[in-house]
Order: sequence, then structure tokens, then C-alpha cells
Amino acid sequence: MTDPGTSDMAFATAELTAFVEESNRIEGIHRVTEGEIAAHRMLLGRAKLTTRLLRDFVAEVAAAPLRTVAGMNVRVGGHVPPPGGPEIEAALDGLLSEINLGVLTPYEGHVAYEKLHPFIDGNGRSGRAVWAWQMIEAGQNPFALPFLHRFYYQTLDASRD
Repeated sequence: MTDPGTSDMAFATAELTAFVEESNRIEGIHRVTEGEIAAHRMLLGRAKLTTRLLRDFVAEVAAAPLRTVAGMNVRVGGHVPPPGGPEIEAALDGLLSEINLGVLTPYEGHVAYEKLHPFIDGNGRSGRAVWAWQMIEAGQNPFALPFLHRFYYQTLDASRD
């Protein structure tokens, strides 16, 4: 990759496609588009995560906005994330700052992202992409095991701490 804002990490198309397929399947989506693969490749290749980068990613995978307007509220099962409004963008900026600095483990970053639920839709898929980015930054292959398998072990590890 030649963009100075990207890492030198190259991803095998088959591995990346399998990750996107699983991420979509978790959401009940049974397709993978070239645009989704390209969006993942772009996000995972960046040296730093930003709100703009995530907006672009979610625009491709879910065509959903960031919840920056009061009343843009969501509910996920029994979880009610913070209400929509300008505070969502500030909270996402703060979370991404902690993630970029390596303050949070991939597990912690993923849980915090999902609790914030910053977008109207696409939070699961973008949250898993953020998790994969953190795994890469930590020198681990996010594609070595399927996400659910890997995240299960991270959850067990976190529960022991």
C-alpha cells in the first residue's frame, strides 16, 4: 500500500473474505460484496483509526449515519446505548484515541465500541473490523481463528482478570 496513512500489512483475499463472511453471517447477512472487502482492506491497512474512517467504512457496509443528532437512539436487545446527539461523536473520538494509543485490549475496545453503538446500523460489523485492526496492531493475526472463536477466548481471559 502506498498511502502514507496505511500500514505495510497485506491481507490474503481468502482470509479477509472469510472474516467478512463471518462478520456478515453474525448479522444474518448472507452475502459479501467487493465494496465490503475493499472497505475492510482500507480500514485494516490504516495506521490510525479515526471517526472519519469509520464513517466511510459504515457508509459502505451499512449506509448508516453516526448518531450525532438528538433522538437518533437505538436499542440492542436489552442494552440501551447512550442517546444520540453530538456527544456520540465526542465519545467515539475518545474511544478511538484510547484504541490508537493501545490503552485498551482488542477485547476491551470491542466491548466499549459495542456499548457506545455509535451508528444507527453497522455497529457489529464495524466493531469487529475495529477489533481486527487492534489485533493486527498487537501483532496478532485476526484471521487465524474465526472471530467468534477468538473472541470467546478473549472473553474468558478477561473474566479471569
